[in-house]
Amino acid sequence: MSTPWRRRPSFRAGIAIAVALLVVGLFGRLSLAWGYGLLIVSGALLVAGLVAFALLLFGRRFETEGLVRTSVRLLGSGAWVYLFAVSALAGYFVAETLAGRVGLRGILFGPAVLAALIVLDVGLYRVIVARNLPTWRRYRAYISRRMSDPGALRRALIDDVILQRTLFSVSRFRWFRHVLIFWGFMLLFGAELLAVVVREALPAFGWPGPWTSGHPVRLAFDFAFDLFGSMVFLGCVLALAWRVAVRGTEQRKYADTPTAAFLLAVVLSGFLVEALRIAASPGEPYAAVSFVGYALAAFVPHSKALYAAAYEPLWLVHVLGSCLFIAYVPVKRLVHACAVPIGRLVTSQTALLEAKRQAILGGLMRRGPAANHGAATAERLAEPAPRLPRGG
Repeated sequence: MSTPWRRRPSFRAGIAIAVALLVVGLFGRLSLAWGYGLLIVSGALLVAGLVAFALLLFGRRFETEGLVRTSVRLLGSGAWVYLFAVSALAGYFVAETLAGRVGLRGILFGPAVLAALIVLDVGLYRVIVARNLPTWRRYRAYISRRMSDPGALRRALIDDVILQRTLFSVSRFRWFRHVLIFWGFMLLFGAELLAVVVREALPAFGWPGPWTSGHPVRLAFDFAFDLFGSMVFLGCVLALAWRVAVRGTEQRKYADTPTAAFLLAVVLSGFLVEALRIAASPGEPYAAVSFVGYALAAFVPHSKALYAAAYEPLWLVHVLGSCLFIAYVPVKRLVHACAVPIGRLVTSQTALLEAKRQAILGGLMRRGPAANHGAATAERLAEPAPRLPRGG
């Protein structure tokens, strides 16, 4: 029997390194560059691992075993380095907080982001990986790259995952609001991850970077945040309106009102934070790039006092709400946005599914009717006898 992965020396060594980075950070011996450097390396390893895995799935080029080993090693290494980065950043920020060099924003924001990422990572692993491991172990003998259909996988990726044509054929309205929410959220999340590198990681290495007022890169991010946020906002409004329209009908089961309302509140609070900032600095150059916040700022009084009183609490509401929503993703129905595309890709492989079905039928036929009858009889005899009612 193979050694459980939690008992392997490599696992214990990885945990020891993560704990050591946390402790060293707590004693103030790690700079911020350590955490962000490890985070960037982790991202590069994970992207490279996904590229190798994509080459394995969607093509026939390169040797199969080599691609499998490469993707597993890159993804595994990326996951471990990600853990090291989180440990280093946690130790650094705790030490800075104890030294009094972190304000209220950082004290609340750091633990909230860390907790949200942990819940997201663990939740997605349990829903997408852990739940499917038994099925993978049961049928992996019938999965062969030779029998796979990369063309069908590519078509399923484009049609069912990217364009979501199956939903379009069912309901164009549901497709439109789903695409707005799904792709708006994914693009917004990706833009924020990239912004962390530009806004936080580059200064940690001593380079101020392009995150300065009026810089073209900063303006591009401001425009992207408003564009992707407005996609999510419109999609949530349409989803809530559709929920009211189908009230009392069979279509109601396709509505996810709590998720739409939650996400709408998070996006709206972000736009209001932006509007307060713009209203407090009238005539600011390039403010119109943040077109949603700029439009809302016209309805906000241009008052420094209002900004001083409302900006900080509203910023905290938006940031903590965003973290709560990230943690909410693997808990409720929104996780299906990750699981359903995987199911679409699997069902596109008709030859592999047929091979699995034939293997199951072949196993049943080898047992024969007598064996099946004997197994069923044994199962019935193994069942506990039913309890009789008192007095029976």
